[in-house]
Amino acid sequence: MANAFSYQILKDDTQHVIIKLTGQFTGSDGQESNLVRIQANTLYGALGIDGKPIGYPGAANTTLPYYNLQLFRCWYDVSGTGNVQMVWSADIPQTIMYMTGGSEYDGNGNWVTIPNNSQGTANSNGNIGIITHGMSANDGYTIIAEFRKDNAYYQRGQFNDPGAFNYGIYAIKP
Repeated sequence: MANAFSYQILKDDTQHVIIKLTGQFTGSDGQESNLVRIQANTLYGALGIDGKPIGYPGAANTTLPYYNLQLFRCWYDVSGTGNVQMVWSADIPQTIMYMTGGSEYDGNGNWVTIPNNSQGTANSNGNIGIITHGMSANDGYTIIAEFRKDNAYYQRGQFNDPGAFNYGIYAIKP
């Protein structure tokens, strides 16, 4: 049996995305080093270079070079002897946080939302990766992370309901 990993989107709307990541290790198949566990331009409302959502009629099938997700909340449980490093993907990955044991990070409480500090570095695109260290046989992790979407890179509904967002002929007047 090989190391097993899963990815599940629990919620994906115009402002937030909640994703569950898991990993289970055999002890003989090495560590995880995946810089694209969460691909930012595949999330709901991701805009293309033309400013329209990817896949929207008439939109170019291209992506922006950077998508600005921000870590808002994170619940995690890392079992065993190793630890998990969540990173912003780039040529030199930037650490978001190290996780060992079980805990949570909540930007809604006394903490702040963690912005992507890799912007401007080579091949920074807004993706989130996972790197593990010291995971042994039967070690594993579960991470449930909530990210805020930056409306410069994700639509907020302006293409679904233009009257609520625009002026002119689509404006809603009292």
